Amino acid sequence: MKMPSLNAIRAFEAAARWRSFKGAAEELNLTASAVSRHIRDLERALGTVLFVRVRRGVRPTVEALNYAAHLSDAFRIIEEATAEVSAYDLISSRRRKRVTLSINSTFMHLWLADRIPSFRNRYPNLELEIALHDDNGKGGNAAADLQIFFTPDEDASLIPLVNLAITAVCAPTLIAGRGALRSPIDLARYRLLHDTSTRWWERWMAREGLTDVAAKSGTLIHDPVLAIREAVNGSGVVLADNLMAEDLLVRGTLVAPLPGWHDIPQRYCLQQRPGTSASLSVRQFRDWLLEQIAEHKYTMQSFGLSLE
Repeated sequence: MKMPSLNAIRAFEAAARWRSFKGAAEELNLTASAVSRHIRDLERALGTVLFVRVRRGVRPTVEALNYAAHLSDAFRIIEEATAEVSAYDLISSRRRKRVTLSINSTFMHLWLADRIPSFRNRYPNLELEIALHDDNGKGGNAAADLQIFFTPDEDASLIPLVNLAITAVCAPTLIAGRGALRSPIDLARYRLLHDTSTRWWERWMAREGLTDVAAKSGTLIHDPVLAIREAVNGSGVVLADNLMAEDLLVRGTLVAPLPGWHDIPQRYCLQQRPGTSASLSVRQFRDWLLEQIAEHKYTMQSFGLSLE
């Protein structure tokens, strides 16, 4: 068969990685409509559908994900081979390259930190400079190459990473023996742990139809990491989102004894500093991060949560 346009292939590979035409457009300095046009051309050339429309954008098909993975490997090989023979990159490669990051502290402490070693194993010559921020809005460092926010913001400059839902989690000891936590009404017998405010428990109980449990009772903790540690220590029950809970649920350190996850308006989003799209180092970290997010979404399916 005749080879499709390289521009169309590049646009498709980026859109599959980002799970977003907008994300691909930002990376390639194109408009979203241009990315969409490239992908339509590629679908016609291949005779197959590569993306399906979903509630919050587009989703690559299984065949598209497999195709994109091969293309990503091929582009990485081309970039690395080009860097090896480039006189400019030969000079700069003698210095360790650095990517600057400004990251929401909860995202970092409860999820990303334990994954950083795998990034270092893959890119041993790439150094990171990491700063943390704690707010729910754009309180990061605008000079950073990449920023990760916990926000409901729909700003066009933000690329959605993962949607969030919350569920009640606790130590395994709280679901053993007589008086174990088995249904929402049983929460009346346990200490509620509140992360920053009582609003999450109030909303969660309203959605569960609970009226006999005091949603504002319990311990108020102004630190998500400490709230999770209190739950791990068996001090009570806390609401955790999928990023906060994943690793602890997988290890069995925490359990989710009650059915159901409830969506929250906030999500984690990525912002890339303008002018860094040509940086191989920035792309390497960003692409690695997106791989980790994809693995997270797959893992959470085993806990009854679909994040597509």
